Amino acid sequence: MAKNLIAVIDIGSLTARLKIFEIGSNSKPKEIETVRLFISLGTKSYLTGVIEPQQLDEICDCLRSFDIKCKEYRISRVFCVATTALRDARNRDVIIEQIRIRTGFRIEVLDNSMERFYQNMAVREAMPEIKDLIKEGTMILDIGASSLQATVFDKSDFIFSQSMVLGSLRIYEMLSDLQAKTTHYEDVLQEFIAQDLDDYHAVEPKGIVYKSLIAFGGELGFVKKLVNMTPNKNAVLTKAQFMEVYDYLFKNSPSDLSLNDHIPTYVAPLLLPSAMIIKNMLEYTGVDKIYFPQASLSDGIIYNHCAKYSGYKLSLNAEDDLLRAARNVAKRYKSHKKHIEFVENTSMKIFDASSKFTGLGHRDRLLLRLSSILHECGKYVHASDHNDAAYALIKYTDLIGLNSDELDTVALVVRLYPKQNPYENAYYQNLSPHKKVLVSKLTAILRIADALDASHKEKSKNMTVALNPDSLHISCQSDEDMSFEMWSFEHRSGLFEEVIGIKPELRIRRTL
Repeated sequence: MAKNLIAVIDIGSLTARLKIFEIGSNSKPKEIETVRLFISLGTKSYLTGVIEPQQLDEICDCLRSFDIKCKEYRISRVFCVATTALRDARNRDVIIEQIRIRTGFRIEVLDNSMERFYQNMAVREAMPEIKDLIKEGTMILDIGASSLQATVFDKSDFIFSQSMVLGSLRIYEMLSDLQAKTTHYEDVLQEFIAQDLDDYHAVEPKGIVYKSLIAFGGELGFVKKLVNMTPNKNAVLTKAQFMEVYDYLFKNSPSDLSLNDHIPTYVAPLLLPSAMIIKNMLEYTGVDKIYFPQASLSDGIIYNHCAKYSGYKLSLNAEDDLLRAARNVAKRYKSHKKHIEFVENTSMKIFDASSKFTGLGHRDRLLLRLSSILHECGKYVHASDHNDAAYALIKYTDLIGLNSDELDTVALVVRLYPKQNPYENAYYQNLSPHKKVLVSKLTAILRIADALDASHKEKSKNMTVALNPDSLHISCQSDEDMSFEMWSFEHRSGLFEEVIGIKPELRIRRTL
């Protein structure tokens, strides 16, 4: 039986990495070979804001060499992704097209949410013990070359995630000119990092008692190496062990690290910024040890692929995390808990019953569910124009696992659902035809679900939704006056009939 081999190419800020995996039915993917090449993508693009011709040549040379390797293995499929350095470049679209023409590779530029989604998935699959760790307060630090993502779990629940422009390479590049101007460079570095982390602590959920700290990133394998641990294996360092490494990095220059410890010259300057970030969070959380899993973006991409197409069962459900994250956002902005639960459950019943006519799929159902959970978060900012405020809040919220287009869909549905005529809204008019249809359908369902609890008193009980040949029949019981809900339903159900093609009807049965 021929082996099913899949490759992942990850173009990062410092390196381009090719990983080749063997995929089997229902089994964990097996890494066959890894090739890693240094590139200067991030070292220049963070300062200039563009990918220059020399850097383009570097990327193409790397991809051509990777292509040769893939052909040797007879790879059946190649995923080629890029992250922050290319994502933030002003000329990225032109560069992506030039790369396609020169090499044949079509690069997918991951937005921050999806990059962190794959990274977190890789950590979870690399650490079987994580299920137990997240039962109590756990912080996960994803320290990249260009940015830092802090994710918090507690009581087995996804609580919060925040991105910061605080990657090791970006810090080094921004402050490198200070090295020649001050004899206290390390002190300035500490102040710079502490200031940004203080901003994070200001928005982080309060009251969490931390028991675990997990840190991972491209350069952290060399931290393991400095304590004589295997760089490409999971490791646990006590606080004392880590502080020994930190002191060593603080006292030795990058050139000393390269000369004495055989750390690559392009990595050595980045270890101290990474260690300072960890030290700050170590002191903040008060934990006594740090977990360093061996996990990469490429691993997360292949795990996700295997879960979708090869029957591999993930250790934790990523979709559940998304829903928990949305509920925590709603809680943070003081949303009416019982009302949003009612709207969420009702919208799911309407979606499922009308699926024959909507043509919508499972992922669309998730977007509607998230919209239902978040539809009132804007009231925290503005009572009358809450949907406009909610749009802005959602757009600036990290919902890890949604790409930017999906997040925009959720924000638009929340923005448009109360509008008398969403077609006239400028945001709607600027959408592509496909997205107009999707947003219209999800908005129509959310409008009805919200109307059925217009008073926010959850008057209706035992609701059922059934599809008849020419109508969508919604039935519920109530022993209270439902006049307001009936009026709201009549005024908000027209969009559903217009965009989905069936008439919704409401029947209220009185309880004895």
